[in-house]
Amino acid sequence: MRDRIIKMIPEIDWIQDKDLRTKVVATVEDALKTGGWEPEDMEKIPFTLLIPDCPASLNVHNRGVTRMAKKIFEEYNSLYKDNGGFQLDHDTLIAGAILHDVGKLVEYEKKDGKAVKSQMGKDLRHPFSGVGLAMRNGIPSGICHCIAVHAKEGDGGHRSPEAVVINKCDFINFETIKSFLGLL
Repeated sequence: MRDRIIKMIPEIDWIQDKDLRTKVVATVEDALKTGGWEPEDMEKIPFTLLIPDCPASLNVHNRGVTRMAKKIFEEYNSLYKDNGGFQLDHDTLIAGAILHDVGKLVEYEKKDGKAVKSQMGKDLRHPFSGVGLAMRNGIPSGICHCIAVHAKEGDGGHRSPEAVVINKCDFINFETIKSFLGLL
């Protein structure tokens, strides 16, 4: 299953730390197995149930957030290295972006050929289940923080610099699609 996951999410190879890369793949695999999905299902699962007939898949959304975060990393670190010395951590940002919605693989279930809220999803939103999955697979707490606070659950509290980037990339992806569809 590992090779199929990496084929679906080639951005995993951007993670420089080999051990972390292995843990990210294990977390995705754990979520897929727990939710009863196959890696290829990530291309069929809508990234949100809040947009009726959502045209973008969970995998496209996750890759979009990750790719945008990578571009921000490159520009931000280049600009701010000599202007305050502010530097985003590459692997925290990339792993956090890849895993930010991993909890949706257990928040949703397939019913009559459609993705719907699972019982776990009714009990726990994906930031909570995502952190549980990540912790179970040895993901460092800084990356778990990014998962935990990427959505509304993080509003009004502390977000690390990497978590701020992931939150903004997530909402850029979500809100631009809503705007294109006339829902914003």
